[in-house]
Amino acid sequence: MSLAEKIQELRTSHNMSQECLAELLGVSRQAVSKWETGQSKPGTDHLIHLAELFQISPKDLAAPDMTVSLLPDLKEEVNRMRGQAAKFKWFITGCLLLFLAAFSAALYTRFQGFSDITVFLCAAASAVFILSAFLPVLITILAFICRDCKKRGIRPAFYVFISLSAAGLLYYFLNRDRLAVKKD
Repeated sequence: MSLAEKIQELRTSHNMSQECLAELLGVSRQAVSKWETGQSKPGTDHLIHLAELFQISPKDLAAPDMTVSLLPDLKEEVNRMRGQAAKFKWFITGCLLLFLAAFSAALYTRFQGFSDITVFLCAAASAVFILSAFLPVLITILAFICRDCKKRGIRPAFYVFISLSAAGLLYYFLNRDRLAVKKD
C-alpha cells in the first residue's frame, strides 16, 4: 500500500474530510489532495503530525509495503477480554442460577399468599443477582473506555458514564477519533 493510499484510507476511516485534515495540519486542501493522489509527498514534519493524528508510528505510515492496522488497540483489548472470560464464567453462571432461584422464590411467595415484605425481599434478591451477573462485563467495558480516553487525551468521566448504555458506547466509538484530534 502506497503512502498516498494510506493517507486516504486513514483520513476516510476517521471520518475526516480533506478540508478538516488540512486545517489540522496547517496546509491547504489541495496539498492533502496531492498527497492522496501521489502527486506529492508530505514533508517530515507533516508526516510526523499525520502519524500522531492517526495514532500510528511514522515508520508504519511511511513504509512502502506495510499495511496500516486501524484498530490494533481494540483487537488487543478483545483478546485480553477473552483471556479474562474464563475467570468470570463460574461467577456469572452462579449469579444467573441464584437469580433464577430468587425469582422463582419471589413468584412462589407471591402466589402462595406470603407477606408483601417476603415477596419484595425475594424480588430484590433476584435483581441483585442478575445485576451481579453482568457486573464483570460492564466493568471490563468501562475500564477499556477509561484507558482508551486517557491514551487519546480525552477526559474520561463523561464518556465512561455514557458508555453505561449501548447507545452511549456506540457514540463514544464513533466519535473518539474526532475527539482525540480536537484535543491536540
